[in-house]
Amino acid sequence: MAAFEEIAIAARRPPSEARRLARAFFALAGLTYALIVLGALVRAHGAGLACPDWPLCFGDVIPQLDFKVAFEFGHRVVAGSVALLFAGLAWTTLRRPALGPALRPALAIAALLLAVQIVLGGLTVLRLLATWTVTSHLVTGNAFALALVLIGRRLLALGGEAGAAGRAASPLERGATSFVAALLALQLVLGGLVSSSYAGLVCPDWPTCMNGEYFPTFSGIQGLHVLHRTVAYTLLAALLAAAVLARRHPALGRWLALASALALAQVAAGVVNVLLRLPVEITALHSALAAALVCTLGISLQIAWRRPAA
Repeated sequence: MAAFEEIAIAARRPPSEARRLARAFFALAGLTYALIVLGALVRAHGAGLACPDWPLCFGDVIPQLDFKVAFEFGHRVVAGSVALLFAGLAWTTLRRPALGPALRPALAIAALLLAVQIVLGGLTVLRLLATWTVTSHLVTGNAFALALVLIGRRLLALGGEAGAAGRAASPLERGATSFVAALLALQLVLGGLVSSSYAGLVCPDWPTCMNGEYFPTFSGIQGLHVLHRTVAYTLLAALLAAAVLARRHPALGRWLALASALALAQVAAGVVNVLLRLPVEITALHSALAAALVCTLGISLQIAWRRPAA
């Protein structure tokens, strides 16, 4: 009976300051992920150069919005909002004596990623959607969103809301998780290169490629697309193996199982995307699944490398 009374009291207890800040960082991460998907829609619509001057657009602060200009202008407005909200949340967190010192390094890393992301956004337009700017912009955006999620989880742990960490991951579990995380980083870079070079239709049939060969050349844009697909299937197989290895670690096993499901869905979306000739909706879904996969694998990596609770 006493246990039920304690649960009822805890349910009525107002959330701690750490928990409120954690929710705010999670909400900001959600907005950032929406921004990543919006960026994919901008690229899919070929709208990356529809509004080349910033903060103006064709000489107007608020331009006359056609379809493409609205996509790019909206993308920039949301990006600016994310930056301002992060600055406010970071300042609020740093002012809390119980939270600021512990989160200062993580907030500094997130701020650096955000600054690089803003610079890359400008360079992407100035360099007329150069492949390296589009790819690095995509990678940095996902890294910043993941940093926000990890900061939120750290706040929950500092507020005593996250529960016990359980046992430490074994070297094999840790190594498997790190390996799939490295594969995902490579896959994200390759995906950015494929999308920015519009290489998604040079090899429409799989496992053959255009000329009916099962092992087509790995040179040029065709090779880039084939390599992207090969790494995707390798990542899926490695994730499934890592999830099986971590089945005795409940927290790590759950996140790796979720990452495996997302990877399977992303592979399916990638195949459908090519078969349907890169429709805008499937392209956006493909980017959303990739961002979710980065998030879940990042949390898995955090769990694998953290120390057990005392």
